Amino acid sequence: MSAPLEDCGGLTREYSEILLIWNKDPVRVGRVKKIVLVDPPYSFWSAEKNYLRPFIGNLPSLGLLSLAAVLRERGYEVIIVESASLGLSLAQTLENILRENPCYLGLSCTTASVENAATIARAVKEKNSEILTFVGGPHITALPEETFCRYPDFDYGVVGEGEMAFLDLLEVVGENGKIKSVESAVFREGEKVLVNPRRSFIDPLDRLPFPAYDLLPLFPARYRPPFLNYLKGPSASLSSSRGCPQACTFCDRSVFGARYRYFSEDYIFELISHLCRKYSIQHLVFADDQFAASKARLIRLCEKMAAGNLKIRWNCDARVDSVDPELLKLMKRAGCWMISFGIESGSQKMLDDLHKGFDLEQAERAVRWTKKAGLRAKGLFMIGYPGETEETLHQTLSLLLRLPLDEMNLSILTPYPGTEIYRRAKSSNEFLEDWSRMNAMNCLLLPPALSSAGTLEKEYARIIREFYMRPGVTFSYLGLLIRSPENGARLAAGLWQALLNLIKPRHKG
Repeated sequence: MSAPLEDCGGLTREYSEILLIWNKDPVRVGRVKKIVLVDPPYSFWSAEKNYLRPFIGNLPSLGLLSLAAVLRERGYEVIIVESASLGLSLAQTLENILRENPCYLGLSCTTASVENAATIARAVKEKNSEILTFVGGPHITALPEETFCRYPDFDYGVVGEGEMAFLDLLEVVGENGKIKSVESAVFREGEKVLVNPRRSFIDPLDRLPFPAYDLLPLFPARYRPPFLNYLKGPSASLSSSRGCPQACTFCDRSVFGARYRYFSEDYIFELISHLCRKYSIQHLVFADDQFAASKARLIRLCEKMAAGNLKIRWNCDARVDSVDPELLKLMKRAGCWMISFGIESGSQKMLDDLHKGFDLEQAERAVRWTKKAGLRAKGLFMIGYPGETEETLHQTLSLLLRLPLDEMNLSILTPYPGTEIYRRAKSSNEFLEDWSRMNAMNCLLLPPALSSAGTLEKEYARIIREFYMRPGVTFSYLGLLIRSPENGARLAAGLWQALLNLIKPRHKG
């Protein structure tokens, strides 16, 4: 059973707003082929936290943009509601959906948003039970049966890569056909939840149309990378590949799989050129899991971008063992501005346990090569692994202070469904499986060697403080602020909103 509406996702404060929306004129049914696609707000988010958006960024869901483009090509009328990126409340999200009077509602679900997705689906059903609700994304792919048993207002689901599978499902549902014939479909048969075999991956990816950026509300003005991760906008994100050939135990690869597939360099160049022409984009964020998985392909793409003289900066993620000095110089010529490396830990034992497949010497070398090539280097780190100890935490801090990183991102291990660590954690009494708190900020699986979650949180704060309070890092950030008035304005806006939150009166009850 799903929880009562007023108990889901901290909705109590918004319950009266939703009731007002419900009391509007009834939804008119019969607008065939109209679909609203929603990226639901995160269960741990609230309007009071919106002042943080300048610092963490708010880029849109690329999965929804691709899905919308494919649906539109097939003749569907598509509306996108970017609740997670724009900081919309549940009440605002519901109002946006109902205003469109859709036949179909598609919800993209991560573990951190699935509870709010269920709340939205139930609220829509209360308004009009004939609206069919569809869900897809990493959480549904990892736990389809359990999710559908918990949330009865999801009518259908799609596991894995969604574009073609969702089209197949819509065609069968629209014709009252047999769902059992649709690959990747999740559906109910009486009390049972059934999951069909997976559909083959899309290959080649160039078959897909460009993402439907034009369907985003207020694009590109409202969508930006994290604070100081770029110099000047407008900005956009895109994915040039799918799948990751690595086998890190904390990463879920269930949607796009382990086989690395990529768009051709011609496709990506044309997409970037389109974004520059139509939206005056000046900074790109490549959202690939592993942008440099194929060196030969990356060289071709960078050579094409450099020759095309696009005058655009971009960021990407890469493994430390996938770069070398010559490749980094080419990436610089092609417009690369910053590379984020998933280093994760300063303990070699931790890296081996996580199946990272590289050593600390390779990590140090890659960061120093990156800096020598004139690029910014960002380190991605995580603490709280099952084997974490006070000594491994110290080793991580030591490595962070030793490396010439411009920036770092630190998270707390979350055993996300679909990962190897999640499968192991299920047998542990220490694992608190609370989907609403799975956000890389909460300790849900306490390492046996640490005394309490508070110990881990204290070390988290210490690592952040000691890295960022060094004079070199501080002066680097001040220099970026001087060079980037846009980031300066974002900082001022965030601080102003934080101040308003502090001084505004608190309502009791």
